[in-house]
Amino acid sequence: MAGEQISLHGGGGDLDMFPSETSTAAHAIGDAGRIIGDTWKAAGPALAADEAVVGTGLDDLSTAFRTQYNASKPQLEQLAAGAEDNFTKMGTNALEIVANYIELAHQQAERLRRL
Repeated sequence: MAGEQISLHGGGGDLDMFPSETSTAAHAIGDAGRIIGDTWKAAGPALAADEAVVGTGLDDLSTAFRTQYNASKPQLEQLAAGAEDNFTKMGTNALEIVANYIELAHQQAERLRRL
């Protein structure tokens, strides 16, 4: 992908990234974390309440499902509880990467001008 042309310290430079669009995507990743976190905060207690009233042993299939579900439930809950923080960190890291990439492009362009 040929990047957009931007001005690097008064001269043209080529970035293999669209900084504005990449930053928008990074913000969307962080926003997704907040959405997941808010959803889990509402859904978690509702799921726990529903689980408390659902019986097991209705048939062999429900018993087998419940056994598998109970075994994986702690890991699923841990993943869901950490999703907001993980997505927020991914969005923050992506924004930092965009800024670092642009800064390095500026530095490289400046070095080339001095040659």
